[in-house]
Amino acid sequence: MSYLKSTTALAVLFALSAASAFAQNMPHMDMPAQTTKPDQGSDHTQDQKTPATPSQTMDHDMSGMDMSDMDMSHMDHMNMGHMEDASKSGWQVMSHAVLNFVADNQEGPRGGSKNFVEGMAMIMASRELDDRNTLDLNLMLSPDAFMGKGGYPLLLQTGETADGVHHLVDAQHPHDLFMGATAKLTHRFDGNAKAFVLIGWPGEFGFGPTAFMHRASGENFPTAPITHHWLDSGHITMGVVTAGLVKGPLQLDVTQFTGREPDQYRFNLDTPKLDSTAVRLTWQVSDRLTAQASWAHQVSPEQLAPDEDLQRRSVSFDYNRAFRAGTLYSTLAWGRKEIEHSAEKPSDGYLFENTFKFNEKWMALGRHERVYNDELVHDGAYWVSKTEIGAIRTFDLGHDMTLGLGLVRQFNEVPAALKPVYGDHPNGTVGFLQLKIHPMSGSMTGMKM
Repeated sequence: MSYLKSTTALAVLFALSAASAFAQNMPHMDMPAQTTKPDQGSDHTQDQKTPATPSQTMDHDMSGMDMSDMDMSHMDHMNMGHMEDASKSGWQVMSHAVLNFVADNQEGPRGGSKNFVEGMAMIMASRELDDRNTLDLNLMLSPDAFMGKGGYPLLLQTGETADGVHHLVDAQHPHDLFMGATAKLTHRFDGNAKAFVLIGWPGEFGFGPTAFMHRASGENFPTAPITHHWLDSGHITMGVVTAGLVKGPLQLDVTQFTGREPDQYRFNLDTPKLDSTAVRLTWQVSDRLTAQASWAHQVSPEQLAPDEDLQRRSVSFDYNRAFRAGTLYSTLAWGRKEIEHSAEKPSDGYLFENTFKFNEKWMALGRHERVYNDELVHDGAYWVSKTEIGAIRTFDLGHDMTLGLGLVRQFNEVPAALKPVYGDHPNGTVGFLQLKIHPMSGSMTGMKM
């Protein structure tokens, strides 16, 4: 990445994060904490009485602002502190940014090395329209678009295209500059029930677990999981409309969305079509466990295979538990892709992902994945797997910022038929600095997830 591109990417993200910092100078406004129920919006987020899911165990009370269309409840790094009243109009504004400065080395004949910056920055605004209706607006940007169309090397990863002609193989595609721009209206009924409508361009359609960069078990990994396009690749969808109903521990949401995945042009917004459908049921089983099951009919997702439609299915479980030594955040997920009207075998992907946070200074990372992939080579589909083990040491920089120093070692397993292509030990090492920016400070009463 050139110096100019790196500087531009950082400037965009820092500007976005600083946009709400002016709220710190506004008068302090404490909102009364509320008892809430699951509300995940189209992005699989939840309201609840206690920090129930693995991604909802946070450092502060966040029981008054509805951010469900941005998956915020799945982010243990969201310990931003106090939320201020941004203006006399009644809007409440919050922002957050994460930047990973990554040194990536993938070994073997298909490997490669690259230094890059990836991450996200977001602004969220919420306003109570009256005693029953709430409006939430969210904007999320990413510096990934500046790393180049080819993304970064990642063995066994596939999905999307860099040039509109060839599939990206053994590489993770860059995310679009505009990762999310959504508006959500929630109406509260009597009897512990609510309904919502969400529109996004882009947004996330209601399928699978929370996207890896938002769930507590996966948000601190420096690279994407190879199950991304089986489970959570819909987090950037160029056009979504979601309607949902929440009653007690259950939520049902239905999304009409654009089936085509983003193209190779990462700085624009693709034309919405709303030609595909997804349905998801989420159940908050207990304070520690949340489950979801989802289905989607996705029309022409691949630019290079425009005549292929997919049937997709997913089941996942999010779990968290506090031990004396620290807190465990865990996700277990399965996803299936099946080409309609095809004799090809369905393609499955499995993920078991964990983060163990010992304290504010140390955390351990562990992830194992197994996928049946037909895009790695031209002559068939094969089962492959990736195991990652890592750790992060976090330093408090003050001014609501932290810096993490991390290292992840990746171990890839391929069948004998692929060893002439990948080598006997196609592993990888990823070192990174992780900067987290929290412009606001204090106690976050008044925010509901």
